[in-house]
Amino acid sequence: MHFHRPEGGNDVVARLVKLQCRLVGHETDETLQRDLSWAKSQALRHVPKDVVDAVCKLAELCMQKASLERYAERKQPLVFLYNCTLGRPLHHSQRLSEESRAFVSQVLQPLLEAPERAQGVWKVCLHSAWLEQNMRDWDGAQGGHITGASNGYKAICTTDSSLLMLTSVPAHKMQAFDSNQVGKPCF
Repeated sequence: MHFHRPEGGNDVVARLVKLQCRLVGHETDETLQRDLSWAKSQALRHVPKDVVDAVCKLAELCMQKASLERYAERKQPLVFLYNCTLGRPLHHSQRLSEESRAFVSQVLQPLLEAPERAQGVWKVCLHSAWLEQNMRDWDGAQGGHITGASNGYKAICTTDSSLLMLTSVPAHKMQAFDSNQVGKPCF
């Protein structure tokens, strides 16, 4: 006999955020699209569709911001020159940061009807985005294992993962997604 404990809404939404972040930059990957579709269907059991869509949009903004910010840190001379003169990824990253904060206050906060819950969701999205970005960088740096280039990314991934767990654990800040009523957040 196998016992399967039902997942809480917070866990389901956190998984949705992780999968949305993973999809950014890999939009043509059918497996990731299928996984995200499944995660959305699971989240809809706990959260209304407009909230799910808003959380996905916020996660996408946070992931784009993290990716551009990391790209802006590249110091290879030609990439650095391009970033400083034409590409300006840091500028675009800052714009996305402002856009995500505005999205939280103008869209997500009214949907959740509580500023602290909206900020909690924003933190989960931001830490999930950085966790995904650091995992990508760590995977890419495995060729640099001999030189030690991958060590920093692994440490940062571990830190982001623990921050994500700390951010998503406090029940009093994120109970918006734990509900016994299907499709209705607990406010």
